[in-house]
Amino acid sequence: MLERSLKGNDVQKMVEEEGLLRKRSVFKKVNMNTSDTAVPLPEFPILSMEKLREITFGIYQLKEAKNYVLDNFTEDQFEVFVCNSVENLLRVKLRSRHSNSVRHTAFIHFTLDGEISGWYCTCKVGARVVGCCAHVASVLWYLGYFRFLGTQLHPLKFHGSMTDASLLPETDSESESEEIPEE
Repeated sequence: MLERSLKGNDVQKMVEEEGLLRKRSVFKKVNMNTSDTAVPLPEFPILSMEKLREITFGIYQLKEAKNYVLDNFTEDQFEVFVCNSVENLLRVKLRSRHSNSVRHTAFIHFTLDGEISGWYCTCKVGARVVGCCAHVASVLWYLGYFRFLGTQLHPLKFHGSMTDASLLPETDSESESEEIPEE
C-alpha cells in the first residue's frame, strides 16, 4: 500500500499524455452481447472478492458497484471500449448515479497474467492509486467477478411482493361496506 501511495497514477499519465479522452478513433466498442457485431472483450482477468477488496481498499465501493452496474445496464449506458493503440486498456463510459447529465469515463489497464495494473476515472476521486472510485470498482466487479458467476442482475428484490394496481378490483367490498362502530 505504501508503495502504491508513493507511485503516481500511470494510467492517468498515459491517458493525458496520449490524449485518450479526446480520441474516439483509437477505441472500438466491445461486444458485451453475443448477438452484437462489435469487437469481442479481451481476456479480462477473473477477480476474487478478496482481490477486489484489495484493489478497492475496502468494501464501500464494492457495495456501490452493484448499484452502478444496475443503473447503467438498465439504461443501456454501460459502454465498454478496447484501445487499439495501448494493449489491454479498456475505456468504460458510465452515467453518474447522482446526476443524469454527468458521464464519467473509467480506464482500466490489465495484464494477461490476471493482474489489474492500473485505473483512472474522470470523476473527482478517480485518480487515486490507493483504492479506487466506485465507477472503477463497478467495472472491475462486473467484468472480473459477476460476469463469471452465471447469475442475472435483479434490480428489484422486492418485485415479487408488489401488486399491480391495475389488476386490483376497484372497490374493497369488505373494508368499504363495514361501518365504523360507534363508542
